[in-house]
Amino acid sequence: MTEFQSKHPRRHAIVDDDEEFRLFVRRVAEPLGWRISEFPNGSGLMAAIGGSLPPDLIILDMVMPELDGIETIGGIGATSVRCPIVLITGRLPLYTTVARELGQANGIEIVDVLQKPVSLARLRAILTQESGKTAHLAPAPNRRLRWSQKTGQAVKVYSTG
Repeated sequence: MTEFQSKHPRRHAIVDDDEEFRLFVRRVAEPLGWRISEFPNGSGLMAAIGGSLPPDLIILDMVMPELDGIETIGGIGATSVRCPIVLITGRLPLYTTVARELGQANGIEIVDVLQKPVSLARLRAILTQESGKTAHLAPAPNRRLRWSQKTGQAVKVYSTG
């Protein structure tokens, strides 16, 4: 870790309902200079984003209780937070396809998709690559996609402001 990294640690949010997986990510990320915040679902992340500096990177599981990955991306899209996201899934690729489209429509960069079980080398490479970037705040775009639980599809939402 450089002197700059020790004085300005990168903020990383891991959002996964699997406590062991969150611990795994923490053990990989902390030696690379990341300061970790853990959340068992998207609801916890959304509450934290509203009250603090945004993370520099989010590692986001797709299937969780309360607020899943797709709903969380939609929620982030409604804020001014525009940090990169790494998607984690142990399920069908359809989830990540919809999540990528939703992220793109909301100006959110989906850096990569990691399939569980996650490769240690690949996770370390992503964290190293992302350590040189910074999160930023941006105005939310006027047109967004939201995941409709009623229809099971992404739907366009237009704002009036």
